[in-house]
Amino acid sequence: MNPVRDQYEAYPYPPRNPEDERSRLENSWHDFLEVINFYCFRGAHTFSQEFRVLVAGGGTGDQTIFLAEQLRPNRRAEVVHLDISANGIAIARRRAEARKLANITWVQGSILDLPALPLGRFDYINCVGVLHHLEDPPAGLRALNAVLKEDGAMSLMLYGKYGRTGVYQLQDLLRRINRDEPDLAAKIANAKAVLAGLPKTNWFKRGEDLTGDHREFGDAGIVDLLLHTQDRAFTVEELYDLVEGCGLQVVELLERGRCNYKVEWYIKDLRILDKVGALPWRQQQALAELIAGDMIVHNFYVARKAGTVAVLDDLRNVPFYFLDPPRNVPELIERSGGQRVRIEAPLYAGPVEFTPGRHAGAIFQYLDGERCLKEIFEEVKREHGLGEQQLSNDELLAEFRPVYEQFNDLGWMLLRHRSVGRFRSIEDLQRPV
Repeated sequence: MNPVRDQYEAYPYPPRNPEDERSRLENSWHDFLEVINFYCFRGAHTFSQEFRVLVAGGGTGDQTIFLAEQLRPNRRAEVVHLDISANGIAIARRRAEARKLANITWVQGSILDLPALPLGRFDYINCVGVLHHLEDPPAGLRALNAVLKEDGAMSLMLYGKYGRTGVYQLQDLLRRINRDEPDLAAKIANAKAVLAGLPKTNWFKRGEDLTGDHREFGDAGIVDLLLHTQDRAFTVEELYDLVEGCGLQVVELLERGRCNYKVEWYIKDLRILDKVGALPWRQQQALAELIAGDMIVHNFYVARKAGTVAVLDDLRNVPFYFLDPPRNVPELIERSGGQRVRIEAPLYAGPVEFTPGRHAGAIFQYLDGERCLKEIFEEVKREHGLGEQQLSNDELLAEFRPVYEQFNDLGWMLLRHRSVGRFRSIEDLQRPV
């Protein structure tokens, strides 16, 4: 008997209609090839050679379909979808059929079985929302590590302990109410009655906008969020302990960029920032989690080796805008007259602010997603009739770095090596099949 498997057989999660696949592609920020390339492969992976992906605990297929669609042009790419639920796999397969995807292998089983399964090793593993539902999360992560290539990487998601405070209070309440109730349908009915009567003072009610599964996904969402048979959460420090205890390294914690995990995006007092800046990076991120208070999940990459992130100091890298950043930076710099520029950021972060250097506007003018940094700097020097002795690449890089770092923190800008071509656009990926 496996209560978790039985739960997902009865209520596959997330509930999806395969017919929607003909007109809509669900996407995951952390599974865009541009982002994977930047954080996990130093921006240098073309994804045109053999590339093996494991989606461990793939459920009804969101990540599997999105990765397989992006890798569709590469005939040597394979996505393996592993899940314990036959119903979940059946839904995912119908979604793949609707999109005419032929690069997916389907396997029913537990991630704990991976070392014994004849699946080989993988370049990239996605395991989102699975480890925290295991009785022994370290055993699950060790099983994933056993099938990861030496230079491979993983995208993981674990529940965040502080952001889910209200969830766990409500779970406790419902366990007490449903103590002698064996029928899951009756437990769902009780949960709906409790939700309808929650006062504004209830912690779950206060933070209900953080966790919308019970509203978005109906009964399956209620079960997964509030009635799950196996559920635990992690602080940042506990997350690091889990990863490092399994012989892996945290590459980066991020939610559409790194800003959520940086104290300076919340607190501007220089005395406090000096104190925080003296702490190890994981402790700084732990403080950011406590400050934010709303991190219901932790999304992050892990790898066996350090140094997997593309760096700005490699002038062969191409800086490019990603998804939905402002594109009028040259105009804003010109209008500023050399004074401080302020660009409003999404609600989850403060504004981008910087004082542009003399050549910042020109640098951004040549930032077209095709030129590498060296080529951009050569264009700037040519425009101003300057040679290397008069204006060095290091000087131009120093002007660009503070703006790039803020854009990168927000997920607005990434890097890829000049040898790597453009990836398929989100507009192209979203086109109806």
